[in-house]
Amino acid sequence: MAAAEDIYYDQTPDEARKRLLELAGIGDHEAEFYLGHLADEASPKDSVEALAWYKKAAAGGILEAKHWVASFTYHGMGTGQDVLAAVRLLRECAEEGVASSQWKLGQHLLQFPQNRSEALRWLTAAASQGHSGAIELLAEAEGRDV
Repeated sequence: MAAAEDIYYDQTPDEARKRLLELAGIGDHEAEFYLGHLADEASPKDSVEALAWYKKAAAGGILEAKHWVASFTYHGMGTGQDVLAAVRLLRECAEEGVASSQWKLGQHLLQFPQNRSEALRWLTAAASQGHSGAIELLAEAEGRDV
């Protein structure tokens, strides 16, 4: 992800968008992922465009993009809300080791007492990768201070 990532972080949003569009035009899936971030962070935010870029990047094998597709779908951003489809995608990403997906899946599962042990397993997996949200939620779920 280095080239597209460097462009995203080192350029102004307008310049990054121009350069990332060039890379996306030649099939760079990481560039598509960062174009999704740019659309999501734009003012005004463009959730529809962001989701479209994340879907392209996810189709190209970028797991973090698949996580963002799941998150947008979970919250109904840029698309209709579909929690079941989102949870399926989160689980796929979580199983591949994406800490953000492990955290989000654990957070979702904690809503259901019968899923508590699975939720804690996913939160522990994310926390072991240093995910701060998972660390805090795990401590809260276990009744500890962070």
